[in-house]
Amino acid sequence: MINKYTNNSLLNKKWKIKNFNERDTLMISQKYEVSPILAKLLSLRFDNEVDIKNFLNFDFHNNIPDPFTLKDMDKTVQRTIKAIIEKQNIGIIADYDVDGSTSASILFKFLKYCGCKVNIKIPNRLFEGYGPNKRIMNEFYTEKTDLIFSLDCGTNSFGIIDHDDFKKIDIVVIDHHISENYFPDIFSIINPNRYDEKGNLKNLAAVGVTFLFILALRKKLRVKDFFNKTNIKEPNLLSYLDLVALGTVCDVVKLQEYNRTFVTKGLEIIRKRTNKGICKLIDNAKINRTPKSSDLSYIIGPQLNAASRIEGSSLATDILISEDIFQIETISKKLFLLNEKRKLIEKEIFIQAMNQANKQTDKKVILVSGFGWHLGVLGIIASRLTKHFNKPSIVISFDQNIGTGSARSINNIDLGNLILSAKNEGLLISGGGHKMAAGLKIKNENLKKFNDFILKNIEKFGDSFFQNVETYDLRISINEVNKDLLQIIEDFEPYGKGNEEIKFIIYGIKINHFKIIKNKHIMVFFNNDSSKKIQGFCFNSVDTQLGENIMKNKTAKFEFGCTIEKDYFNNNNEPKIIINDGLIVD
Repeated sequence: MINKYTNNSLLNKKWKIKNFNERDTLMISQKYEVSPILAKLLSLRFDNEVDIKNFLNFDFHNNIPDPFTLKDMDKTVQRTIKAIIEKQNIGIIADYDVDGSTSASILFKFLKYCGCKVNIKIPNRLFEGYGPNKRIMNEFYTEKTDLIFSLDCGTNSFGIIDHDDFKKIDIVVIDHHISENYFPDIFSIINPNRYDEKGNLKNLAAVGVTFLFILALRKKLRVKDFFNKTNIKEPNLLSYLDLVALGTVCDVVKLQEYNRTFVTKGLEIIRKRTNKGICKLIDNAKINRTPKSSDLSYIIGPQLNAASRIEGSSLATDILISEDIFQIETISKKLFLLNEKRKLIEKEIFIQAMNQANKQTDKKVILVSGFGWHLGVLGIIASRLTKHFNKPSIVISFDQNIGTGSARSINNIDLGNLILSAKNEGLLISGGGHKMAAGLKIKNENLKKFNDFILKNIEKFGDSFFQNVETYDLRISINEVNKDLLQIIEDFEPYGKGNEEIKFIIYGIKINHFKIIKNKHIMVFFNNDSSKKIQGFCFNSVDTQLGENIMKNKTAKFEFGCTIEKDYFNNNNEPKIIINDGLIVD
């Protein structure tokens, strides 16, 4: 990293610029006949020429993994074919988040298309919590279900899916959560993150794993000539990729390699508006331009998640599988209202959480708790605390003696494994998750011991892990902000975890004038050296150090930390600067 900035920014962050190799950049520029800026970005984003070639010459089919490299794939496919041919009753249990809902939706669609009788059941987030439970299993048992799929959950559901009462039912887990070093005694587990899996598919979301299973299933059905024999047209699985993209982006897995492939193609399908539910959510959100990955994560995803956070866990899946426009209209309105209610609840609890967190600024992890905090917003609160303090955060809500918690981490600190270790130490009733996100249940009497355990383990990490550092890809002149640069930025989409939006430091900026929007945003106007007008936008910046300096230092020279996007509002296809931070320079 290049650290030419010794002073902190106006938002009190340390700025660093990524370092690129000049020789590599020159080679890339000449060999692939691309601009110097594109060559620099390619050298920063990719480690080898194979990845660079794949980026410049994107080929969907060459980037799809072989499903049969995953353990238990073949036996699960064979068992499912038996269920399809014999018209057995099939059940689906899925997590209530977007990844679970999209996983359930694509498997439901495929099995129904093949003529199966399929029933989906989603656990109630507020009263039952994550994963399979006795109520759902008993219902499937009573309904004489022959085969159950547990999607985006179940890997560590000991004592539930492997209970003696359900031994006559074949149970399949398709998941991506980290496993313990042993499994429930069930028919099969397809999970790239099971402890004995050695493959390179560990970054798949559950919907990605489910899609690979459907690919494998269709392939074997084709071999058995199933579609010709049943006079069913072989389904085009590309049509499922809108849902795969939605679940992948919303579960915040790395958008690299196969995930990037799924989301790139999935966004193309979304733009064709084939899924009525997704279309309605986009229209309700008034997205009047081509949808991007950020729209999935920040606009569509929260509406779907609002269902389980506040009221009905099955609403998200219902709208994604429905073809009934009246049902879709009803559900979409309900989701919108639930999301607005969620925002109000979240705001109230966040204030309480921040009051506690501000007293822990000397610690390397934030742990806050309260009685009766709404379980549906704990993960959001944890994410906001982590972003604010740049530290792992754990938020716990107690109902009498039992607490339910959600945790979020920062890069390079594996909080999922740490919480799993706390469970194995007897400090938690249950717990586990990903490197960056986890959930838990705890007795109130163990709260201090658990806090001490987490603090002790996180103390091992040096102070550098917790510095509030903002890293930028390139430092460019205001004169380099043009339509060519905008095209390069758009070529790197879709953006998300592992392929973050390109961030620039732009120098040589002198503000012409500004305009306050809705008493909270600032629109900034300036020219480049050719007197071409360029517009910047600084969101939620009124009454901040950044906003105050923009408004009071009109004659000063600025360097802005920013991203660049198309000016959709004015529909002129010109670049617009989104100002996130700034420095005043001499």
